[in-house]
Amino acid sequence: MRETGIYQKLGNLNYFIPHPLPPKNPPLQMDAEMMSLYGEASFALGQLNEMSQRLPDANRFIKAYVIKEALLSSDIEGIHTTLIEVLTTPIGESKPSKETQLVLNYTYALNAALSMLEKKEGLPLVSRIILRAHKILMSVGEGEKSAPGSFRQQSVRVGELIPPPATEVANLMSSLEKFINENFDIPPLIKAGLVHVHFETIHPFLDGNGRIGRLLIVLMLIDGGLLKLPILYPSYYFKKYHLEYYQRLDRVRTHGGFEDWIKYYLKAIRDSSVDAHMRAKEIENLELQLKLFLKTDTAFTKMRETAINVLDLLFIQPITGISDISQKLGKAYNTIHNILQEFVAQGFVSESIIHKRNKLYHFKPYLELLEKEYIPDSES
Repeated sequence: MRETGIYQKLGNLNYFIPHPLPPKNPPLQMDAEMMSLYGEASFALGQLNEMSQRLPDANRFIKAYVIKEALLSSDIEGIHTTLIEVLTTPIGESKPSKETQLVLNYTYALNAALSMLEKKEGLPLVSRIILRAHKILMSVGEGEKSAPGSFRQQSVRVGELIPPPATEVANLMSSLEKFINENFDIPPLIKAGLVHVHFETIHPFLDGNGRIGRLLIVLMLIDGGLLKLPILYPSYYFKKYHLEYYQRLDRVRTHGGFEDWIKYYLKAIRDSSVDAHMRAKEIENLELQLKLFLKTDTAFTKMRETAINVLDLLFIQPITGISDISQKLGKAYNTIHNILQEFVAQGFVSESIIHKRNKLYHFKPYLELLEKEYIPDSES
């Protein structure tokens, strides 16, 4: 059995300090099953990338898919909110719940990290980018108790695991940073999986480690050129098989099980990629169908162009109000009201009253596609 670290007893606590990556004694064993899963995951990622390059408006997919990953990743940590609550927050009149704010924080953190990654700023991936992402993730909704943007200065416990002493965290993260940014003979897709389990074992923050660790997977795939846009949500699979997720992570420490973890992780990348690809195709089809309808139905004869513009905006902001659309499109309030009422009559938009006479309009078929389950349960 491979030894993946050492235990260090300090006082009454037995800390686990992982060995640096890559796995040694023996090195990672890429057997036939792992190679097959690697091929399937790579192919699915390639399909997702190809699709993302031909999207007429990739930004709306990015926004929706980043929110989806934020919801799923947060849900794994017991932070529960809904897509509707997250999408309503920017135009609602009440303060979002703590849970909704944390999901929004995740989207802000990923966007900030991606911006830094694109600029590079001469910085390696882990250090400043991950600290910045953590600061944003934990800045609102959690308070200062989680030391946003700083490595922990005290001991923590995660189930049966007592991660390394706080005094070891900086050195361990420096070693992890070196592994990420040096050219080892490990494919970038597999490297991202190894980094995730190592990051979770180090547990460098007081809170938010799971969410930052899963965010790191997407960052590494983009940095490695395997993913063009942040439209992958690996937490889809991790949440679906969350017990196995934690078991596989833990057995790397207890049994040296890097191979079993990587196989599980590759299934997550494969299924998440397929799900994202299928979802995008259905969204494309929905757009084509609705635009064809707007171009041909007599109800829109006098306002066809504006109706199509309203539809375009709904794909970007599927929960919105008349005033917001009117302002963004530079069209009269009554014109937008009439179009939305016709959309309601046709059944693809619904109304909800949030405050007195203030109505929000929900783009039902699009929201349903964002929530739809595409991949049936399978043996993991």
